[in-house]
Amino acid sequence: MIEKISDYIYSFKNKVVEAKDIASKYDSTISEFAEAIKKESLDEEFKENFYTILGYTYRLDDISQRLFFTFQEAVYAIDLDKLMKNDESLRVNSIVYILVLDEIIKEYNTKEINLEQKNKALEIYKKIEERKASENKKYHMYQN
Repeated sequence: MIEKISDYIYSFKNKVVEAKDIASKYDSTISEFAEAIKKESLDEEFKENFYTILGYTYRLDDISQRLFFTFQEAVYAIDLDKLMKNDESLRVNSIVYILVLDEIIKEYNTKEINLEQKNKALEIYKKIEERKASENKKYHMYQN
């Protein structure tokens, strides 16, 4: 299944797909993949990764931009994993991006936001950004 997902996402390499098309033409395939992932409980295994990427998407307020750019990021991540022959990263990115895209498509189509999920995603993303800032601060200290 992971190979099917990664091949599906990879098939969009060198294509620009508008948010409205992602949400109307590709939504059922993405949703089917997300359901298959959930049946295997892989969503639980990669919950923190999911919230991290979802939190990252919330840096953009416009739902169309969130869907468009996240889709492009998914294609880029899968392409890079295939080029680097990084099977573990390919597996994680295939699972996580399908789950995130499925959530963004639901929000795009229904105009409803799962506030509990959004808050959790923003909280996890904020912690990661703070950790990065702290590491960068240490690095810059050594530069002086």
